[in-house]
Amino acid sequence: MSDVSGLRDEAVGLLSALIRFDTTNPPGNELECARFLADWLTERGLSAEVIESGAGRGNVTALVPGDEKKKPLLILGHLDVVPAGDLTKWRRDPFGGEIAEGCVWGRGAIDCKGVVAAQAVALAELTRIGNEGERPVRFLATADEEVGGKAGIGWILQNRPELADCWASITEGGGEVYIMGQRRFASFMVGEKGQLRLRFTIQGTQGHAAVPLNDQAMYVLGEVLRRLEKLEPEYRVIPSNRELLDQVLSGSGLERKYTRRLERGDGRAWSKFLNLAGGMAVRMPQIVRAIYTDTLSPTMVEGSDKINVIPGEVILNCDCRLLPGSEPEDKLAKIKKLVADLPVEVTVENAHSASISSLDHPVVETVRRLLPEWEDGLELLPTICLGGTDSRQLRWAGYEAYGYVPFPSEPNLKDMPSRVHGVDERLELEIVGEITRRTLDLVRELRRR
Repeated sequence: MSDVSGLRDEAVGLLSALIRFDTTNPPGNELECARFLADWLTERGLSAEVIESGAGRGNVTALVPGDEKKKPLLILGHLDVVPAGDLTKWRRDPFGGEIAEGCVWGRGAIDCKGVVAAQAVALAELTRIGNEGERPVRFLATADEEVGGKAGIGWILQNRPELADCWASITEGGGEVYIMGQRRFASFMVGEKGQLRLRFTIQGTQGHAAVPLNDQAMYVLGEVLRRLEKLEPEYRVIPSNRELLDQVLSGSGLERKYTRRLERGDGRAWSKFLNLAGGMAVRMPQIVRAIYTDTLSPTMVEGSDKINVIPGEVILNCDCRLLPGSEPEDKLAKIKKLVADLPVEVTVENAHSASISSLDHPVVETVRRLLPEWEDGLELLPTICLGGTDSRQLRWAGYEAYGYVPFPSEPNLKDMPSRVHGVDERLELEIVGEITRRTLDLVRELRRR
């Protein structure tokens, strides 16, 4: 029997130490953090290896041995973090790893060093327990996830593919608990939306700002933004988002009345549905809308480099996320048609289709079965990840990959969307301990499959 409080304390200590390595990406600089983690794992009986994928770039792998006839379960996290932003807005040092007010504070506490710490402690405990007749477990903490994974999982798949060869993988991307009335649901990511990053090059007449011109590129930019804002969302119900729809409707008593209208894309029905889902978490209507539609967000503008010069060219960048079934080339064609009468060139910066894993897999069944054992009444809610994780590259390589971190429902982190990548990122000590315990439970169960 594992000492639950001991697991928590060990995971909290490891998380605090990992945060103290500034692995902001770019540039990443994960190598020293990777070496520290590898040493930590080695001291606890695992055979760990640091994999350098570039100057200063470090990944860590370790194996809990088992039946060599079975492919390993891959437990995956990442060591890099996003920039902390304006440090004056933080209550505590984002790279201090402070333990205060019942939390571990710092960039990466949730995304993703807290996950890595819980995984590492759970696997160290598995090594202590033993049982080599069960499925092997591969641990992988990668570099570069936050900017696409080229120096992380992408490099490993290309140069050390045996380290990613797996029965299935589990990483970040799910586990938030949503409350609908008296019911509680744990999100479970079975796929990720596709991506289409666009560059709008807008032409106009350059001149002195003291003599305003009618055909300014900035005015055309305004018209482009207005048209993009007025794009009507096209709602679609697909296997990876259907269960959320069914559960929201069944909890409201509107199932029969609204299901067909929602499937047809009825705008009024969808407005009602978004309101029903609104109480589940902060920004939930926006989150739910993104689960059922392709999205487009203008994010960057480049104009003149002097305030007194009217730019002859303005650049607008937009980030589109696409549901399964929406292809980048089709979306590009629609957007080009939208601005065809304007002096605008639309080009693609980056694009890839959505990725989906099977709902009919022992990993899904096992999590579904364990949830009510961890918490009475807790249910599984398969859905699709709106952002991006390393899972998509594993799916492209032919592996089943899932996003799930076993967060407890209490304390309920309704503010998680503002903590992740936000100011004052932190994770409660109680939650660190519970994630560690549940990760250990889950991996032990999956080893028997």
